[in-house]
Amino acid sequence: MPNLEAFEEKISSSVHPNQTAKEIARRIVIAALETEYGKAFTFNPNFAKMVDTLADMIVTNPDLRRQTLSIVSAFSKRDHQKS
Repeated sequence: MPNLEAFEEKISSSVHPNQTAKEIARRIVIAALETEYGKAFTFNPNFAKMVDTLADMIVTNPDLRRQTLSIVSAFSKRDHQKS
């Protein structure tokens, strides 16, 4: 990913520990796609369906689900330490 800082910024502003695993996965997928392909990519008519499919795959795979939840944990700890 060419712009890791932009991805981290999008994740930290949109992902919170009180969200469901699927919502967290959706937001991570959206942040990754926006960072990689730009905001205009989200205007694709099938974008929402693609995001939901990827989020479902993440949530149903135990390893990917664990990694997704660990991202939230890491960002929560980092944000808490900044305060």
